[in-house]
Amino acid sequence: MTVRRRLFRAAAGSLTVLACGLLAACDSTAHSTQSAAATATAATTAPSPTPSMKTLPPSRLCTVLTKGVAERLITDPRLAARVSPNKGAAPDVCDYTSADGRSTLSLTPASRTYAAELSAAHDLAANPSSAGMRDVQVDTVDALGRQAFRETAYQTQAKQQLTFVVWNTGSRNWVLTLATDAPSETTPTTVPNDTVVQVARSITGKLPTGQ
Repeated sequence: MTVRRRLFRAAAGSLTVLACGLLAACDSTAHSTQSAAATATAATTAPSPTPSMKTLPPSRLCTVLTKGVAERLITDPRLAARVSPNKGAAPDVCDYTSADGRSTLSLTPASRTYAAELSAAHDLAANPSSAGMRDVQVDTVDALGRQAFRETAYQTQAKQQLTFVVWNTGSRNWVLTLATDAPSETTPTTVPNDTVVQVARSITGKLPTGQ
């Protein structure tokens, strides 16, 4: 399902599968919003390299999503190790994990068109239980790229609060995903006051263009 693809995609890199995120990590059901879904497992650190895996240098996106920026969203962020099969393309993703392991943050290009990401988000909102979610909400975001939306949800099995911001800069689509351990759902802040949205706005001018 798209939702699972998205959640896992959000974690794809050092978080290799951040959290089945709504938007970008899950697979075929409701979202691509890898954005993050950027996805139905709790954020985990990347597996230890094995003979079939290799450790990669930090993604170029980490020059945009720096530790200083990550500190606005998670406590004492640690750059997560990136791993990739010895054969195949390396994931273009920058991931951080908080020192206590309770929060993860990920920036990655979206794998689908903006329209497809938005459609997947609304599909998940209409049927959140299909991805083990509750309280899925999709909101329009202003003043971010050409068009943008925020998706929030609660992942019941992992007990995580998830926020995905997906936006289009004209040439590319991006997903910023935050997953935080939470014993129960919390009410999302209004979009203008959402710190994940604010961070997305602050980095968009520094993102690479083209493919």
